[in-house]
Amino acid sequence: MSAFIDSEASEGEDEEELTAREKKKLKKMKQHRLQDSSEEEEDDEEAMREEMKDLIDDNPIDDEGDDESDSSSDGDGSGDGGRGGARKRSREDDDLDDALEDDDYDLIEENLGVKVKRKQLKRIRRISDSDDEKDRDESADEGRAPSESRDAGEHDERPPPIDGEPDDDEVEDEEDVDDFLVDEDGKPLSKGPKKKKHIFKDAALQEAQDIFGVDFDFDEFDKYAGEEESEPDDEGIEEDDPDASKKRTRKKAAKKKSIYELYEPSELERGHFTDLDNEIRQTDIPERMQLRTVPVTPTELGSEDPELDAEAEWIFRHAFNDKPISAQSKDDDDEFRDKIRQSSSSVSKIKSALDFMRNKHLEVPFIASYKKEYIVPELTSNALWRVYKWDEKWCQLQRRKQNMVRLLERMQAYQGDLVMKDINAALPDGMRVLSSDDVDRVKLADSPEELQDIYMHFRMYYGQDVAAMHEHDMRKKMEEKKAAPKKKRTETRIETNEEGEEVEVEVEVTDDEAEQKDDEDDREFLKYAVRTDAYGLCKRNGLEPLSRRFGLTPEQFSENLRDTYQRHEVEQHPVEPEEMAQDYMTGNLATAQDVLKAAKFMVASQISCEPLVRKCVREMFYSSARISVKPTKKGMKEIDESHYAFTMKYMKDKPVSSLRDDQFLKLHMAEEEKLLVIDLGSKITNYAGQNYVDEAKGLYCRDEFSKTVQKWNELRGECVELALTQMMFPALRKELRTRLLQEAREFVLRQVRRRLFNWLSIAPYTASFPDEDEDEWDCSDGVRVLAVAYETDPSTADYACMVGADGEVTDFLKLQHLMKRKDAWREADRLGKEADLDAIRQLVEAKKPHVIVVGGESREAVTLAEELRALVQTLVAENQFPAIQVEILDNELAKVYANSVKGVSDFRDYPELLRQAVSLARRLQDPLMEFAQLCNAEEECLCLRYHSLQEQLPRDQLLETVQIEFINRTNEVGVDVNLALANPYASPLVQFVCGLGVRKAATLLKTLKQTSQRLANRTELVTDCHLGPKILTNCAGFIKINANSLGDITDRYTDLLDGTRIHLETYEWARKMAVDALEYDDEDGNPAGALEEIIDNPERLKDLDLDAFAEELERQGLGNRSITLYDIRAELNDRYKDLRTPYMSPDPLELFNMLTKETPDTLYKGKLLLSTVTGFTRRKPKPEQMNQDNPVRDTDTGLWQCPFCLKKDFPELSEVWSHFDTNACPGKAIGVRIRLDNGCSGFIQMKNLSDNRVTNPEDRVHPGQTIFCRVVKIDIEKFWVECTCKSSDLADKNKEWRPAKDPFYDVDAENEDRQAAEATRKQKEAQTYLKRVIVHPAFHNIDFKEARRLLATMDQGEAIIRPSSQGSDQLTVSWKVTDDVIQHINVKEMGKENAFSLGQTLVIDNEEFEDLDEILARHVSPVSAHARDLLSYKYYRDTDGGKRPRAEELLRDEKRKNPQKIPYIVSVSKEHPGKFMLSYMPRTRARHEFITLTPEGFRFRQQIFETIPALFRWFKDHFRDPVPQTPRGTTAAARTPFTPGAGFNINNVNAEAVARVAQNLSGNVLHNLSQAAAHTPGYYPNTPYTPSGQTPFMTPYATTPRYQGGGGGTDAPRADGRSTPRMDARSTPRMDARSTPRADGRSTPRMDARSTPRMDARSTPRMDARSTPRMDARSTPRMDARSTPRADGRFTPRADGRSTPRGDGASTPRDGMRTPRDGFPPPGNPASRSRRTPRAGETPLYDE
Repeated sequence: MSAFIDSEASEGEDEEELTAREKKKLKKMKQHRLQDSSEEEEDDEEAMREEMKDLIDDNPIDDEGDDESDSSSDGDGSGDGGRGGARKRSREDDDLDDALEDDDYDLIEENLGVKVKRKQLKRIRRISDSDDEKDRDESADEGRAPSESRDAGEHDERPPPIDGEPDDDEVEDEEDVDDFLVDEDGKPLSKGPKKKKHIFKDAALQEAQDIFGVDFDFDEFDKYAGEEESEPDDEGIEEDDPDASKKRTRKKAAKKKSIYELYEPSELERGHFTDLDNEIRQTDIPERMQLRTVPVTPTELGSEDPELDAEAEWIFRHAFNDKPISAQSKDDDDEFRDKIRQSSSSVSKIKSALDFMRNKHLEVPFIASYKKEYIVPELTSNALWRVYKWDEKWCQLQRRKQNMVRLLERMQAYQGDLVMKDINAALPDGMRVLSSDDVDRVKLADSPEELQDIYMHFRMYYGQDVAAMHEHDMRKKMEEKKAAPKKKRTETRIETNEEGEEVEVEVEVTDDEAEQKDDEDDREFLKYAVRTDAYGLCKRNGLEPLSRRFGLTPEQFSENLRDTYQRHEVEQHPVEPEEMAQDYMTGNLATAQDVLKAAKFMVASQISCEPLVRKCVREMFYSSARISVKPTKKGMKEIDESHYAFTMKYMKDKPVSSLRDDQFLKLHMAEEEKLLVIDLGSKITNYAGQNYVDEAKGLYCRDEFSKTVQKWNELRGECVELALTQMMFPALRKELRTRLLQEAREFVLRQVRRRLFNWLSIAPYTASFPDEDEDEWDCSDGVRVLAVAYETDPSTADYACMVGADGEVTDFLKLQHLMKRKDAWREADRLGKEADLDAIRQLVEAKKPHVIVVGGESREAVTLAEELRALVQTLVAENQFPAIQVEILDNELAKVYANSVKGVSDFRDYPELLRQAVSLARRLQDPLMEFAQLCNAEEECLCLRYHSLQEQLPRDQLLETVQIEFINRTNEVGVDVNLALANPYASPLVQFVCGLGVRKAATLLKTLKQTSQRLANRTELVTDCHLGPKILTNCAGFIKINANSLGDITDRYTDLLDGTRIHLETYEWARKMAVDALEYDDEDGNPAGALEEIIDNPERLKDLDLDAFAEELERQGLGNRSITLYDIRAELNDRYKDLRTPYMSPDPLELFNMLTKETPDTLYKGKLLLSTVTGFTRRKPKPEQMNQDNPVRDTDTGLWQCPFCLKKDFPELSEVWSHFDTNACPGKAIGVRIRLDNGCSGFIQMKNLSDNRVTNPEDRVHPGQTIFCRVVKIDIEKFWVECTCKSSDLADKNKEWRPAKDPFYDVDAENEDRQAAEATRKQKEAQTYLKRVIVHPAFHNIDFKEARRLLATMDQGEAIIRPSSQGSDQLTVSWKVTDDVIQHINVKEMGKENAFSLGQTLVIDNEEFEDLDEILARHVSPVSAHARDLLSYKYYRDTDGGKRPRAEELLRDEKRKNPQKIPYIVSVSKEHPGKFMLSYMPRTRARHEFITLTPEGFRFRQQIFETIPALFRWFKDHFRDPVPQTPRGTTAAARTPFTPGAGFNINNVNAEAVARVAQNLSGNVLHNLSQAAAHTPGYYPNTPYTPSGQTPFMTPYATTPRYQGGGGGTDAPRADGRSTPRMDARSTPRMDARSTPRADGRSTPRMDARSTPRMDARSTPRMDARSTPRMDARSTPRMDARSTPRADGRFTPRADGRSTPRGDGASTPRDGMRTPRDGFPPPGNPASRSRRTPRAGETPLYDE
């Protein structure tokens, strides 16, 4: 907070003119141009180097560096463009990226109440004079080239001109826009040609230039001539030419472009080309120490600083002694923690490590390798990294403490000044004086939580005084400046002389005048907002004295709480609370209760902000908090036994200390996914199990029983409860969640580090062929690898790749048939397989790989590896090849690399599988180097799968963990820099060398590449690579130089020790040991020769007494270096020995996990999974079994059955015996073969197939079927599992198979939720209707909502028949009037046989129908046709479902257009389905009447009209007649629940076709539908109404003539695959070959006029007593009582929108989803309607 306050304590003020500083810079630049030419050339070159260096310098500097940059400009001649100025601009440019507009600043100032310093954008101003300034600066520009005049002022800045004031450079900027467009550094984006000044001193030449336009200087020819050469030639420039070097330099500068012009800032940052990156490169501190969130800083007093002791003690206590809140599994880290806890020297060794890190800037790998005497055995490498991380936390804590101390000291000084104003006056009311104890408490804060508590305490008591404190400090500062003695000094100023010219003069000024601007800034100090929170309001209302009457101060209560007894007695006041509160009532607090409520809030706030109280409550909260978990509705559905939160789905009062490992992280994930609800710390108990809040209340009450005391005790208890439950517990819950989440993530990070360690700690593959003498089988320089990568899809081409020992690809093969089976059914596959294997054999013979590796993609890798081993054995036997090993390697890294940016850029032309093969081979050669390929700017190393929960980790923490492991392993192995130079493939490892980083490593390699030389010795790291001493100390021992690879280097010194881990500082000790081991004299001994000899004979080192040597070194003051001496001897025995684990072939468990991609957490005994049945396993009968078991004859069929295979289709007994003799019997089934998704094969025994006895497994399952099963046994070697699929095992009611649930699992809550869910399900399933067994394509057992949903997707006029909620003797017909309007017609059933069947007579409004088809044909179809007529009527308007205001609005619009006309419209009524609202406006008021749709026509004013024209003709003649009765729509049928299905639409019946068909067909034209059908058929397309066999001669209902179509059509398909025969009215139907197939394999014949019907049992109508014809206008002939095929010759519209031919010869076209209408034009176009001649008996209908 104090840092923020200090940073906002001053504000800059814009100037309208050039400041004195800018004028000073201008003068210095002008003086600089007049210097000597030789000095000018040197300065220009130096300035260019500085400028090039500063192109990428964005590092911010301190404010006080501005003056230094001004003063330095005199020396380097760079003016404002010097280094300091560039850094300042870079710092400002960073701010420009996030610059705010004025409106944003105004909003910030309004909300914060402070004045924020605003950044003013400036642009570059050219100093070159314009035409109107020519005379004024002519004297200053004499002898200067125009290009100099322009460039000299490139870095001059000025504020923008005031609004309305003309800009001096306005004209010039309009002419040269390039100077106005500047980049983020303020530099012009383009430097075009500038307007030149007079360049000739001679008046005649100048006049010639003005007249003839000769605008060049002859001296510039030298500049142009230099462009033709790659490098300028200085010999052609005369020494006495002062402008020669400048001209050459300016020419170069004109070509130079800023790096910010060429690249985006994000690209520069990604490529590490910013100024900050440049500073990191140049600073002699390890890069990772500079990039740490809190950079590593040395202590003030070095190694003897007491801060190191305090920090070491703090780290020991918190990093190694503090136990985590949750229970974490022990690993390797816990072992060294135990050693550290038990050792008495741990603190001193932590201090030594901190000293190395902070004061000597030594990184962890260096300390772990070369400072072992100071850290072992307590501190390992992982412990040092822990110390390094906690050092960052310590530094951050100390910085915050220092800021807090400064804030307290300022407040303390402010209070002192207030008191000293009137020393005799009493302290202001409510002032709490800060003491030294408060400052000491900050210094003693031991954790960030404690420091936060202190800050909350300060903010509550002193927050409202902070603004006044800052104002006081600013005034005090101003007074000190005024009181300071005034000093005179000389200052250069630019003034205007009498002639109007600006000249520079030196004047003497005082400090007040020089710092006048600073004083003006100080006067307008920032105003800080005053606290207006609830506590401040209570304090303003004068309730603080009342809060002190509660008997204990917060400090006293905190001590009582800490000691758990009443250390301080509660003081009791004799006055009751209500009576005392009356003295504090104000306008805001009008009652005593309000006063007491506010006072309780103040006391509770004071208690909750007391640091000691918070510390005590925090400790108790952390130790006794419990967690409870319940699933949400979503979680109850999604969390099954395969879910990660299954074992914790229900938990009750589980102590947080019993949470293990990553359990809380999983709970947090489930909570984020809205699956679980976590209750944390709702009940806090003390160590005795009592409620902690009640215990705290007891420490804040007085033990008396008077009424007054009891009232005060009640208030005190409420204060404590409010402070704990409402103020502290919520914050502590948040803290505890953060801590638990952090511990769980740390566990995952440890698992990530362990997994990466297992990958990186594998040594390169080594192979030995002792029987081979040829050099090509020598593996000393590496192994050649043949890698094979494949896909499980046999149709995908596979690849084999040959990689040399240097990691380069030498050859590859494309294998199209490699994964085919050798015994494939297709001959082409077999031949292709043989060809691919032969190609691999030829490649092996030609390239001679040392090892073959196969990618572990799936289980097929085992088969492929066996085939390759067989191939190698063939070569061994035939060609005496050495036995090449075939390995299977995990392909996870290969897949990531193949799809990475690095892999694609390395092998852009290779397919993905081939890149996988390359990665497989390289990983086998060197795993560390191959994994390092993913450590690039894209951070693709995070794409690897380290842990299943790694996505829940912060990206920076995961990346840091991965990088630390790479650092450890890389420095353990060492890096050959020369190899990295020669092969870019090895360069990614250099960044992990101790002391280096991405930037420093790139600089090192770049420097060596530029010099085109290899590193001959480690001293060249200083001489050639210019490494600083700290970087050299860190990295020297880990950079190895292979002397054998430097055989061609003879002119430089090489040292054998450079190829060892021995550090530069101990070279002399190693040489001394070699000389002593060989017993050479000191005078005659040759250390170099001794080293060569001792390396050849390292056993001579065993005789050395290293302990005596160590004692001698210690006497010389070099410290205890005994461990270092032993390490030197070990290194001389084996130089840079690879300490990694040798490669070993994967064991069966590793191979199983690798190929199946399973882990013990994903595949285990009892796992419930899906499997696919692949076949049955049978056991052939033995001969004795055949003799014992006799065939069995089925008495029903008379066929014989085999007793083994249970085949029962043998007509004769002899055939069974022949079945045995020919060995055709497959045997008795013993189980089912299955296959899992992971590639494993499985088996289910017959006894585990079902809980019931199963003799034939084919009765239960069939091949290809997917079934659930549980794993019973796992055979990892055979990739085989045994499973069970019994219902009892799948349900697992005995909890034998499912994962074990948490010990605190709340079974009762789970049972309650399960019972509630079951009750809800039953209630939901409880239907208000009875499911009916009615076989009809339009009938569906669904409810009202489902019917409405289905009809929404159907056409207008289609219908659904469904059960009614009013009883089992009723049905409901729901038909679609239009969108969102559905009419429900109630149908009563008469003559029902049972509750499920259809009644023999159906009644709608006292009108009887015989079946559902008749209802659709005689009632629904005519009504829907009438509805279509009205919907297409020209005056139909949409009024949002018959809303009268909408209709009146439309009528008024029409009336307004034509007042003489009586407008009228028709609209559908949603309130009264089946009715249309007729709205008209005779005069000014609209009238609304209803038109009811009936099968006979349109009912209006109790009259029936058959056609719309007749209706409206009558309406126009009688609209003035009184309305007899406003028709009220009948109530729609009650909503009946129902299940999904499709709708049904019906057209009118063709009477002629029905009559003819009924006369020629028998009663059995279709089979009777089964009444025992247990299900409702699927969707049937709209089927025409068909006469039944009982009434074949009935004349169908006469329909509206306009809807009678014609033409013989095709059959109407039905949903079950069958088709309904259609009868053409003009011919005798017959059965032809064009019958439509049915779902049951049969076909329904089609009927047309070209054939004669067959008279068989299927198509001949039955004329018996059950089919008595009815001859009235209402009935339609039926074939029988149970089937209702339609045969009227007309067809219902098809669902696909195409036209369906109708029986009368007309074709009904469909347009989209609209119902077809014969002869009707589209709505809105009545003039285009066609007319047709009516047939006999029809009434012609004419449109209006």
